Amino acid sequence: MPLLELVLLTHSLVAAGHLDVDVAAAYRAVPQAATPAKTLAKTPAKVRPGPEPFVLVDGVRKAPVQWVAGTPATRATQKIFDLVSHIDDTRTDTVYSHSTRVRSKQGVYHFDCSGMINWMLGRVGKAGKAALETLDRERPVAATYVRIIKKAPTHRGRGGWQQIDDIEDVEPGDLFAWKRPADWPKGGNTGHIGVVIAKPAAVAHIENAWVVRVIDSTRYRHQDDTRGEGETGFGRGTLLFVTDDDGRPIGYGWHGSDSSGFYRTEVVFGRVH
Repeated sequence: MPLLELVLLTHSLVAAGHLDVDVAAAYRAVPQAATPAKTLAKTPAKVRPGPEPFVLVDGVRKAPVQWVAGTPATRATQKIFDLVSHIDDTRTDTVYSHSTRVRSKQGVYHFDCSGMINWMLGRVGKAGKAALETLDRERPVAATYVRIIKKAPTHRGRGGWQQIDDIEDVEPGDLFAWKRPADWPKGGNTGHIGVVIAKPAAVAHIENAWVVRVIDSTRYRHQDDTRGEGETGFGRGTLLFVTDDDGRPIGYGWHGSDSSGFYRTEVVFGRVH
């Protein structure tokens, strides 16, 4: 007897009181045709590649950095420098967060790297607001800054921005930004951005390498970082940048001169006018 007819007959017998049985159990007792197991092809997850090795200078050892304070180049970058210095002196509660929450009187600063820059540009006068308008995005991210600064002229400001294409010309109050390397897995952040707080210093034992003292908001510490173990958010640290022979940045090392290599990607230095 076909399975469907058996089930219908069983239901009618139960309804008439001629049979007392668990229909579901009876159905489960009937041998079922085996269902072929589906094999899903798994796409291997893309792994973040390791850094490129540095080109080391023969016979030169790693030496302590001699920082030069430098001077902010514009009124706007002076205001940026003063603002990050004030935050650094007065902060009591700092957390890396994609939602910006600031209570400056209480020393509360919760933001991510681009959230920090967006918040600051809105508080350093007309130049900062003009620079924000040029970004033309409700919530600019690191990649937005890279795109706009790359289009800016190198010899003057336009739309609030000037690109500094030689790392030796970078001054405190300037911004650095880079895009997530193209060969990294997609998703997550779009790059990183922060504020320069001292003149870049050449690294003697690595070819075309410079360390830069910065202030940023991050989950992860840099070289000589002021954030405590497990602390996130606003703080000072040292990054490393590799340049071409003309001083244009081509990559970065997260842990300064302690980095095991560098990640090649789009890197810019920008100045607010």
